[in-house]
Amino acid sequence: MLGVSFGVNTSSSDTKYLEYSTNAMTNVHGKQTNYSIAPTYSYFVADNLDLGLSVGYGRSKQDYGSNNYPSNTESNAFNAGIYLRKYFLYENKIGVRTGPMFNYQHGKYTQEYASNQQSNSESITNTYSGGLGLDFVYFPVKRLGLTAALGGITYAHQDTKGTTPATSNSFDASFANRFVFSINYVFGN
Repeated sequence: MLGVSFGVNTSSSDTKYLEYSTNAMTNVHGKQTNYSIAPTYSYFVADNLDLGLSVGYGRSKQDYGSNNYPSNTESNAFNAGIYLRKYFLYENKIGVRTGPMFNYQHGKYTQEYASNQQSNSESITNTYSGGLGLDFVYFPVKRLGLTAALGGITYAHQDTKGTTPATSNSFDASFANRFVFSINYVFGN
């Protein structure tokens, strides 16, 4: 099966920061937009069980309305993943697929400040993640499949090098909180 997935995600936030010099709280409003695209290839190793891989690109941009905190952050990342998915379909047309997945992502992250009080920063990140995904699947015709990510459980480890080096570990459980769609063409039977 050959396909391509694409995703869009937007969010907004309000974050309170403590101004140490005045002990006053400052509210910073932010808006984030994420885009991603990834070609995919999978091979059915058994009935309703495929093994696949993907490579992709993602871009994220955050804008804040503040002079003392980052006013603009951007990241560009390339990723590669492998997955094994079991399909549960009604009459080979509609259902869900689920299975383990592993992913590696390499990205560049930049922060720009509106004021001259702080200098801009740049970081390189390497993220390793694994988990269990859940997708909605629909085959309107025999060889054409449409999917939408429903959610999943993911553990990620990230190493950051650059202006502010760091290491982080995170666990995420999500259900229907982002839009990631795929279109696939099935070769063979």
